[in-house]
Amino acid sequence: MKFIIEYGHPVEQRLLTYIQEEYSFDMEPFVKSCDFELILNKISLSVIDDTIVQITGFCGLDKSMKSNYQVPEYKKGCLRVEHNLNYGFAYGVNDDDNYEYPVCINVQSGWVCIGNPEKKGNAVEFINNCVAVIDDDKEFVSLWLKPEKLPDI
Repeated sequence: MKFIIEYGHPVEQRLLTYIQEEYSFDMEPFVKSCDFELILNKISLSVIDDTIVQITGFCGLDKSMKSNYQVPEYKKGCLRVEHNLNYGFAYGVNDDDNYEYPVCINVQSGWVCIGNPEKKGNAVEFINNCVAVIDDDKEFVSLWLKPEKLPDI
C-alpha cells in the first residue's frame, strides 16, 4: 500500500487522549465503523473512503522511551491510502507482521513518535495533533501523536 498526502484538505476534528490506566490512545468523537483498519504496532488507524480518520489502540509508554526528537515541520491536509485491500479487515502498515516500530517520547513538547524520528519525508497533520511522515516513495516513515496529556513517566 502507498500513502498519499493531500495538503489543503480539512483536518479531522477529533480530540486525541492517552488513557494511562489502559496504556492506550483514544479519540473523541469516536468513529464506530470503518471500511478497514491499518495496524501500526498495536495502534489501529481507521480508514473510511480511503482516508485515515481515527487513531486508537494500545501503546505502552515508559521512561526508557524519552528522547529529544522534535516533530517535523508539517502542513494541514488529509492522509489517503492507495490500496487493493479488502474491506472489513485489518492490515499491517509493514509487510512483516512481527515488525515493531520504535517509540520515543519528547516529554517537554508532548509528542510521541512511532517509527523513525530521524528519517525525512513529507509531513501532514491529518487529524488534530496527529502528524504522519511519508517518504518520496509514498511509504510510511513515522506517526507523531500529541495527546491532550502524556502519562506520568
